[in-house]
Amino acid sequence: MTKAATIENKKSGGMNKLVFLGLFLPMAALVVIIGLSLASIRMDERISEILDSDSTHLQLVSGFLGAEVLSSLKHLRALAAETVTREALDAGVSGQLRPLQNSFLTLARRNPLYQQVRWIDEKGMERVRVSRVGGEPVVVDGHDLQDKRGRYYFQAANEMLFGELYISRVDMNEEHGRIEMPPRPVLRIATPLAGSAQQRRGILIINIDMKYLFEFVHTMGQSDPDVQYFLINQQGLLLDADLEAGLTVDGPEQGMDFTALHPGIWEQVLAHEEGNMEADDGLWTWRRLSPVGSFKRLTREFAMQAVAFDQLISDEFSLMLMSHRPHAVLDEVRRESLTMTALAALSLLAVYALTLYFYLNGQARARQAEVEAAYARARAASLERMNELEERFHRLVEASSIGQLVVDADGLIEISNPAAERMLGYDRGELVGRSVDTLLPESKRAQHRNLREQFMGAPETRQMGAGRELAAVRKDGSVVPVEVGLNPYSDQGRPLVLASLIDLSLRQGL
Repeated sequence: MTKAATIENKKSGGMNKLVFLGLFLPMAALVVIIGLSLASIRMDERISEILDSDSTHLQLVSGFLGAEVLSSLKHLRALAAETVTREALDAGVSGQLRPLQNSFLTLARRNPLYQQVRWIDEKGMERVRVSRVGGEPVVVDGHDLQDKRGRYYFQAANEMLFGELYISRVDMNEEHGRIEMPPRPVLRIATPLAGSAQQRRGILIINIDMKYLFEFVHTMGQSDPDVQYFLINQQGLLLDADLEAGLTVDGPEQGMDFTALHPGIWEQVLAHEEGNMEADDGLWTWRRLSPVGSFKRLTREFAMQAVAFDQLISDEFSLMLMSHRPHAVLDEVRRESLTMTALAALSLLAVYALTLYFYLNGQARARQAEVEAAYARARAASLERMNELEERFHRLVEASSIGQLVVDADGLIEISNPAAERMLGYDRGELVGRSVDTLLPESKRAQHRNLREQFMGAPETRQMGAGRELAAVRKDGSVVPVEVGLNPYSDQGRPLVLASLIDLSLRQGL
């Protein structure tokens, strides 16, 4: 080829097109391969994030239930050890049971979830009973006391050793052998009683209203329209939060047979107390609700403050909490991942092609605008996701019956839930911006400030003030004994602490 022909080819662009294709096609193939791999990894990560989120919600319910039952067991043990109880057991005369009745009334008034507080003697006869009628606890007259010798919970608890504790299954409360209407799901905790001479005097038993558990699960389901939550009993029956009668084992069941609807999933649920799996109809995550397991974990994590329940040997509680995300959610995740990857791949190839073309023609152009646009989209999506997670966190803290405070590194309160505000006597939002040190007595504030600074230097999940009683100052200046749990975490690189407050005045009879 002559020199003139070569120059003409270059002017016409023939040689540039061959070079362009030679450089572009290998890069295009590489981008497609990498894009497919990244799309698969992204889908797996998103599904893992969803499963982790669902598992966290289920763990929250389990911990919430464990904290409630733990508090009730403490009340049960304290009541069994009171002098009033021992004197009533020794006397055994109806006319001398008034102090014990008053003690039961006080406990029921302070704990709205307690539907009944009873002493059932060793023969199975109710001797003292306080029941909640119309929302208020009342002492049941002697002629209305019932024989409970045939009830499973009496037989199980009455055969236990002194000091041992019993947790029943969740079922419907029965009166005179018939299910109470409307149905009321209850959990019973009991312990054997002994007189001064260590003679067996029956059991002390508390009926706990479990409606709050259904409402809590129902509220969680409302917070995320893409997920459904189900309670399933030990027979594999799917329970509706509005149909508590489905919890009874002896009567007709409400709801549907989960084992018949999803036999493969139920097989996995029976084999593992907690887990997750992807099925044809979507993502399933489950966790066995076990108050015993929850507060045993609390005992291990807060060994210096938690009460050990080594004598708890009978636990019949068995409910499975499951979450389900339909397959449409998975399809959307995959579609989103593929779309984002395809757009990213196409954008990359376009940028590369333009850059290569203009470079070969001596007119390379910058692609900084494309990169910034992609970065802005990714950052906007990330910020939206973070805002969503923050809103969920706020809702969970608001729903907790335990006082919750979020404190920053300087000791300033950033978040307070209604339970903490009620406990400390503040109106909504008054605690925000205050120093947490001001919630302690004046004499303890300097010491607490030093302890807090040391804790933030090496944060860990533990009890602040281990080995001594803690006190909090209410808004009106009164002092309330509290138990405080500290859980450090990081929010966008900022060290924060979630403080959980439990009012000890109820346990101490204040």
